[in-house]
Amino acid sequence: MKIKNSLKALRLLADKLPLTPGIYLMRDVRRVILYIGKAKSLRKRVRSYFKVPALVPKITVLMSKVRVIDHIETPTEVDALLLEAHLVRKYKPRYNQELKDDKSFPLLKITREKFPRLCITRQKTDPKAVLRPIHSSEVQMGSVLTAVKQKKIQDKADYYGPYTDAKLLRQAVNLIQSLFPIRKCQTLPKSSCLYHHLGQCIAPCIKPEVKPEYDRLVNEVKRFLGGGKKTIAQYLEERMDRASRELRFEDAQFFKEQVDALSKLRKKRFLPKNPGQGISLSATLELKENLRLEKIPERIVCFDVSNVQGDQAVASKVSFYRELPDKFGYRRYKIKSVAGINDYAMIAEALTRMLRGIKEGREDFMPDLIMIDGGKGHLNTAVKVLVREGMEQIDLISIAKQFEWVHSSKFRAPLVIASDSPALYLLKKVRDEAHRFAITYHRKLKSKLLERSVLDDIPGIGEKRKRLLLRHFNSIYEIRSADIEQLCAVPGIERDIAIRIFSFLNSAKGSVSSPRTPTS
Repeated sequence: MKIKNSLKALRLLADKLPLTPGIYLMRDVRRVILYIGKAKSLRKRVRSYFKVPALVPKITVLMSKVRVIDHIETPTEVDALLLEAHLVRKYKPRYNQELKDDKSFPLLKITREKFPRLCITRQKTDPKAVLRPIHSSEVQMGSVLTAVKQKKIQDKADYYGPYTDAKLLRQAVNLIQSLFPIRKCQTLPKSSCLYHHLGQCIAPCIKPEVKPEYDRLVNEVKRFLGGGKKTIAQYLEERMDRASRELRFEDAQFFKEQVDALSKLRKKRFLPKNPGQGISLSATLELKENLRLEKIPERIVCFDVSNVQGDQAVASKVSFYRELPDKFGYRRYKIKSVAGINDYAMIAEALTRMLRGIKEGREDFMPDLIMIDGGKGHLNTAVKVLVREGMEQIDLISIAKQFEWVHSSKFRAPLVIASDSPALYLLKKVRDEAHRFAITYHRKLKSKLLERSVLDDIPGIGEKRKRLLLRHFNSIYEIRSADIEQLCAVPGIERDIAIRIFSFLNSAKGSVSSPRTPTS
């Protein structure tokens, strides 16, 4: 009875836990920690332990001993993962035994190279070997050591963990590497790589003089990983305050920039995945050169419009970050100010709404490159919008689908990019995604017309026939303009039904106004 009452109290406690990420600590009657776990939602995760019957026999045994459940909230699930690993290593709870042997769960490793790197491993063996001169105390007369000037020493790396979630751990590594620009390549190249151009590495491969600064960055990573309960944000803010108190203003500025970068990442709810995916980032570098851009276009947005004879006109904006789709940057615009068929005016409206959203703080970022699905006319329209909104500093291009020509105000003639180049492949990929997104939205709006239209008043026309007619003719106006033979060509529309539709829509009762006159 006492155990049942205890479980009932714990259930009530679980119902009051927050829905935020964090870690939970299960304790026995002496407050000894039995188990530590992480959660994306503390309430949902802890409540799952009270399901009957228990999913795993071990859970039944565990819950029979639990009397107290504590929790610590964290800003993100990544923070929860790092904190869980630290506390498990510190307290070694009995029911976290599977984490204590380090054999199957991933670890973080900082190598012991001249310029160390951060990576994920599942074994505590570092294959890296360093060569160092033999000390005089190691040299013995007659020993083989006298025949060599160096010897290979297995150097141990620094390990952190283990961690329970490999996917989240990869996100954590990407986040740490984005905040601390240490090397990512396994072997140092002979020339600077793309990460240096992106500002994500201080390029020790070509700048050996950065060794002191590089060591400082690596030490900061080590301090954070070994720092216990601090979240990434807490650690950065604490280091910033300390540097400021000690009048180390350059260091304080560095940490302030990292805090700002972290804040932007969380605001966008976007953690970039492995930048090596996509097209190896060579496309953006090639775009920079071909389009004569001042910087690599990491953030590209593209606009497209979709309408049928001016009916249900919509525009779309898609966003790509480092050559991968960023769905949080996608936007749909229902065209409000344009009457009739006028793609130029529709593009102008959508682009204006985005730019004003940036100025008013409703958009999270300023794009590096704006792309319009269209030709020279579309480009000229967009240029006027940028000038009017005071944002002409943003690079702008348009791409015509017929010949895949790229138009830019920087060039008098269209730019022809090689058909097999990564740059053109990326532009086409972004353009096609914008077209797909616009078409999808247009079809969604058009389907809503099925809920109520003039066709509802025609006897014998139900939802199925409405859908067939609108799919075939695209708009009510096209249906009204069709003759009886054209109506009969629609699958599922018999002649008597076609006559009924034709008669109704061409009578005074069923008259439908023609599309609005296009504006200039």
